[in-house]
Amino acid sequence: MPEPVAQIGQMMQPDWVANATMWVGLVAALLVFSAILGDHCLACGGQTILVAAGLGYAAAVTWHAMIGLPFVQGLLADPRAEPWNWIPVVLGVLLVLAAGERILFQGEGGPPAGGFRRVLRWGGVVPAAFLLAAGIAVVAVGSVQGTLLPQFLAAARTGIRWDTPLDLFFTGLLTLIITASALVFWGLDRQHHLAGQPNWVQRLMGAWIWVGQRAVWLAAGAIFARLLASRTSLLIAEFEFMRATFAATGLWQIIQSWLPK
Repeated sequence: MPEPVAQIGQMMQPDWVANATMWVGLVAALLVFSAILGDHCLACGGQTILVAAGLGYAAAVTWHAMIGLPFVQGLLADPRAEPWNWIPVVLGVLLVLAAGERILFQGEGGPPAGGFRRVLRWGGVVPAAFLLAAGIAVVAVGSVQGTLLPQFLAAARTGIRWDTPLDLFFTGLLTLIITASALVFWGLDRQHHLAGQPNWVQRLMGAWIWVGQRAVWLAAGAIFARLLASRTSLLIAEFEFMRATFAATGLWQIIQSWLPK
């Protein structure tokens, strides 16, 4: 939510709502942080609240996004205009019913499900397969178009020009070496592709593979470092939220009054 919109929303809320929200957030944060003391019921309660809030938010966002879909808008305008718009709705309802049946009867003993339950289970496979296939396609296409293809094109367009400044020359050279060696490391197998080759070819390609392996390790380390930095920033922001909330609720003043002077 943009900052001006959030400030307007806070101004429109009654004082007791803002205070209750602040206290709930503080208590939930303390419960989650109490997990450092061990696995106890308070920490489990805080984690449950956190997961439930995340799932509720995701459900609300998904619901509003589904209402904004073109076929849903077409059904709301005229349910009889486009019969094909009912297919996604029917598949979605079938998936929800099949998931509900799985949840309600999970772990039951006795004979296998028959009759309507069996039909419902097999019917739920169809929308689940569509959902899985669409998810895999989105991830694959997004990875190729958003990451792999731009990186490959950027590396392929990187040339080594002798008239460029020294820093740009070494940047282009290093880009080509790391990209080519990483591709060799992932696509070349020593035992399968280098068997029967002359010794000098095996040594040369072995050194190329060694460089590619270190390049992959370097990339993995950079990704891990960025992940660690982002998580550290989130932790610092959480501590800042707790500090501000302690000050706003007056708890910090109470704690200071208890401390010996």
